[in-house]
Amino acid sequence: MHRKPPDGFRLPSPAERNLVEVLTSAEFSGRAEVLAQLQSYHVRVIDEEGSLEICTSCVRPALVRYRVCTELHGSDLDGVMISVMLHVVDGFCREIENYKVDGSPIQRMPEVWESFVPGPEWCTKPSVG
Repeated sequence: MHRKPPDGFRLPSPAERNLVEVLTSAEFSGRAEVLAQLQSYHVRVIDEEGSLEICTSCVRPALVRYRVCTELHGSDLDGVMISVMLHVVDGFCREIENYKVDGSPIQRMPEVWESFVPGPEWCTKPSVG
């Protein structure tokens, strides 16, 4: 049984589905549950860079280690890095955030991405000494 999506939400485009597939291809804590949530989801664009709010009909939460559980990096046409991050809030996929590290507009999403999965060293602050 499929529920009607909330107002303003729609099915993801083929390009958005492909991006989600690449974004979730690396192994990370809670990946199986995230993939289950992304079997049935709707999106809406929330900024000029194409970031997406996610609404999933799955009720099983994902036990992820970090809010940003997986990330992609790739170069824009001008060589500046673009980052795409999957945000999981309270166990549920909530956002795919797209941004260019220098704050300029994204010209074109990369065809080739590097995956990054945050680990313990990602949250560790260097000791002062």
